[in-house]
Parts: sequence; C-alpha cells; structure tokens
Amino acid sequence: MTPRTQVARAALGPDVSPPERAAEVARRIELVADRLAELGAGGVVLASRRNVAWLTAGGMTHVVLASETAAAPVLVTAASEAIVLAPNNEAARIADEELAGLPIEVASLPWPDSHAIPDEAERRTGRTPVDDQDVEEWLIARRSVLVPFESSRVAWLGGRVRQAIDAALSAIAPGATEDEAVAEMTSRLARDGIRAAVVLAAADERIERYRHPLPGSSRIRDRLMLIAVGERWGLHAAYTGIRDFEPPPREIAVRMVQVRAVHDEMVRVSRPGATLGDVFEAARTAYAKAGVPDEWTLHHQGGTIGYQPRETIAGPGDRTVIEPGMALAWNPSITGAKAESTILVKHDGPPVDVTRAQQAGRTDRDD
Repeated sequence: MTPRTQVARAALGPDVSPPERAAEVARRIELVADRLAELGAGGVVLASRRNVAWLTAGGMTHVVLASETAAAPVLVTAASEAIVLAPNNEAARIADEELAGLPIEVASLPWPDSHAIPDEAERRTGRTPVDDQDVEEWLIARRSVLVPFESSRVAWLGGRVRQAIDAALSAIAPGATEDEAVAEMTSRLARDGIRAAVVLAAADERIERYRHPLPGSSRIRDRLMLIAVGERWGLHAAYTGIRDFEPPPREIAVRMVQVRAVHDEMVRVSRPGATLGDVFEAARTAYAKAGVPDEWTLHHQGGTIGYQPRETIAGPGDRTVIEPGMALAWNPSITGAKAESTILVKHDGPPVDVTRAQQAGRTDRDD
C-alpha cells in the first residue's frame, strides 16, 4: 500500500492501529481453529462476505456488490493458519489494500481454473474442509459482539448514515421523485466510502401502504421517508428519516408519537442480561398500550446488527442474550409511521443511540 493510499483510507472513519487489528485477527483465527478441533475438521473455507469481513476485521475480498459471496474466500486450518485463496487477478489488491500487516497468507491461484480454490483448500488441509454453513450458528454469536474498535466504527457509520439521510431530506423538494431523493442520499454515503446495503424510499401514501418500499418514480407531495442500511468494513448501521413538507394529518402525527414510544421502550429494555425475546415482548406491550396491538404483525421489529443488516431478528421467546458490545437496530412501525435507529449496548448505563434518531418528523419550519 502506498503512503498516498494509506492517508486517503485513514481519513475515512475512526483510526485503528495496524497492531491492534492484527492482534484481533490472530485471536479470531485461533477461535476458529479451536472450533475446528471441536468439530474434528481439518479446515473451513469461509466464503461469505460477512465471515471474511469478520475474520479479517474489515477486509473486503468481494467484487460484485450485490453478491453475498467473496471472490476470494479464506481458508482457516486446524493448525491456526489462515490463507486467502485468491484468483490471480485479485491477489495483489487484496494483499496490498485489505490484508497488509495481518497474519494471513494470500495464495494466488489461476483464475481460469474453476477447481483451483477447492483443490488448494484440500491440499492445504489434507481432506475436504467444511464451509460457512457448518460453523454459521457458532459464528453469529461471535460476529454479534463487537470489540471496541468495531463499536467505534459502527458509531461513526451510524452518524454518517444519519447525516446522509438528513441532508437528503433537507435538499429535496416537493415535485422531485423518490429516485432523486435516493440519489441525494447515496451520493453522500459514497463520499464517505459507505455502501448502501439497503435503500428504501416512499412518498406520501406509499409510506402507509408498504413496509419495504423500493424507491421509484413517484413524485413527492407532502411527505417523504428515506431508509438506509450503510455498510463499511463489513459492518452495518440502520436509520429511517421522515420529512413532512406540510403539517401531517393529526392521525399521522399521533402515530409518529406512538411509534417513537414503542421504539423508546425497546431501547430501554435493551440492557445486558435481557434477551431479544424480552425486548420483543416489551414492544408488543407498548403497541397494545398505544391502542394498536396488531401492528407488530405487519413487519419485523429489528434485532442485532453487525456484519449483516440484521444478524438475528427478534421474535417471541427469542433466548438470545443481549451482551455489552452488541449493536442493535430496532425498527417498530405503525401504518404511516416508523422509528429506526442503531444503538450500542454498554457494560453499564443506557445504550448509546449512534444515529441520535429524532423520529417525530420534520417540517419546512425546521430548516
């Protein structure tokens, strides 16, 4: 990596020292090797982007943005070796820009040979290695608890996602399309090196009709909702913003207050030792208290967030224990209203809302 590249990349996001990252990657390799010993396996090929990013503490070995699979998987052996199995057209960039200084070897393999990666993995382990699915349940628990520098990254990411949405809502005007609003938002994310993993937008009645509104050519009249999950270093942060260009109907204004109350109750219960099921039940109780007991049935309520837009979605009786270091993204909704933010769970004290969500809506008078 050239000095110029080092400076440019360091300017985006919180600084993590190379020794700190390398030590954490070495710890993760040992964790995986210990798991392989428990399974009696000689190695595992981690090919999903989420697991490659977690193991390398932020390394990107994919090419196609829409793909969940890395172009260059990582082989971890029971002997605590880690090798990126890279097509030769990917190897140099990955070694220079993603893995420099890490205890990971990069094996350059001929790109035309479709058997090169599995053959190399078998040669290195002496037998066919297991894959992501064989360790996925075990990995979810590890990915979901962030180390301090990952928490700093999520905090930075959440703030930038919030800023991009707020700026887009401020810049757009009635008459523009949802697609144009999304362009305002995603261009700001791109300037910070953030990929928009989820992008949703709805104008006016589409906010009431759809929980997952893909953006389109609908023109904005009175209301606009923008939703984004941003990704950087393989980590994610989620936020929803709504702007009212005119004072909303009383019913909608009431629903915004109600959904914020549900969201606040979910955050309040999100303490170490509680379970995702506890938070889910608190949400159901809050919906009932608001007089809309069935709204929770129309959309999931969120859950843990990390190396996936949601690592685990909370549901009735979910026994996943909330731990310090977890990031959570709750997204309760009532028809025509939604509240969504990303929070970090601390060892003591209330969770920190890294998107500092103000979900009561905005009007032109707020500008």
